[in-house]
Amino acid sequence: MINIDKKLLNKIKSLGFKEPTIVQEKTYGLFSDTKSGIILSPTGTGKTHAYLIPMVEKIDVKKDEVQAVIIVPTNELVTQVSNMLKGMNTEVTHKALTTRDDRNRTIQSLAFKQPQVIISTPGRLLDMVVKENVLKTHTASYLIIDEADMLFDYDFVSQMDPVTSKIKGSAYVFSATMPKNIVSWINKYFGKAELLDLSSSVELKIDHALIMGSSDKDVKLFKLLKLINPYLCFIFVSKNEDIDPLFDKILLEGYNAVKLTSKIPIRQRKNIIDSIKQLRYQYVVCSDIASRGLDFEGISHIINYDLPYKTEFYIHRSGRTGRMGREGIVYTFYEDKYSRKLSSIQNLGIEFDKYTIKGNELVKQEKKIKTLTEQEVNAIRKVRKPVRVKPNYKKKNKKQVKKALTDVRTKNMLSEMRKNKGVKK
Repeated sequence: MINIDKKLLNKIKSLGFKEPTIVQEKTYGLFSDTKSGIILSPTGTGKTHAYLIPMVEKIDVKKDEVQAVIIVPTNELVTQVSNMLKGMNTEVTHKALTTRDDRNRTIQSLAFKQPQVIISTPGRLLDMVVKENVLKTHTASYLIIDEADMLFDYDFVSQMDPVTSKIKGSAYVFSATMPKNIVSWINKYFGKAELLDLSSSVELKIDHALIMGSSDKDVKLFKLLKLINPYLCFIFVSKNEDIDPLFDKILLEGYNAVKLTSKIPIRQRKNIIDSIKQLRYQYVVCSDIASRGLDFEGISHIINYDLPYKTEFYIHRSGRTGRMGREGIVYTFYEDKYSRKLSSIQNLGIEFDKYTIKGNELVKQEKKIKTLTEQEVNAIRKVRKPVRVKPNYKKKNKKQVKKALTDVRTKNMLSEMRKNKGVKK
């Protein structure tokens, strides 16, 4: 158990935690040492409370100035983090900046009083700090960037730099995957940051199923829907133009469904999100806007109608289920065009079970057990193990073993080809 005062420990329990998760425990230690950090942890492991809990301890409620800045990629995430902070019932004052708020009222409010915590998207933060000069973030001691891989992926860095470069404190970057250039960026402004890679420390209870078969994808989808009875199911579609036709078909079949995409106006999107959280729908047909950061309790099933354009987005989609120790299952329809992408996903540590739909049941295909040759066993033995076990060791070791086996098998295949062609060595 981490060393937290009784008041905060009671708050953790009131939030539904029996004890801190590993990311909450490790992050608390970083804040205690006032070290900047990059924290990699799967979605659904309590990252938001991991930074809110220790941050609240650090805020001086007697000072009416900005002491912490939290940057997230979307309006929905701003609102979600704000609600989670409100739910902690602290004396800390905070302001959530979203593009759906009245801009003039926001300017007047900030000109009148500075909040102790700011939660914002990069664009609105830049607007209030630089363009309007009503928000004074240079007093902040803490910068927190949540869903960093999305922020850096969409190059929000250019929007963040004018603000973050003036903050002289500690920075904490949270992400499910390692964003490009994040280390050099954080070192540039905040000095050397400690990397906490908790990816392999957290075991998620998520099964990954590949639905095989050559029949039409819609046919397989509706057969699958007849076989499952989810508490809440998200159906991810990669192309926006495919969402409406699929959604209409699902409604025609009588399923209680709603759609959620970036094409829907912000205010309407908020109402839809609230309705989903109130479990008014059993199925949500959505784009990847629903794969990042938004926390919906009770998602039991994920269906990938098709795979995302970027491999790492599979991780974010699947992370909507199996959250906080719960179980979940992810279904993906196999198509030949996805073979390379599926291999890339497997390289991320995802293991698929293959199923076919026969009659009224899902039938699991038995895995073929391949016996290793003596040469392959020796190749695996030659893979060096580090003296000290470092973060991400298992993933790196798995890659080295795979490469060793590939090298041996390639060598044997070439040798066999030479023999068949009568070529001498």
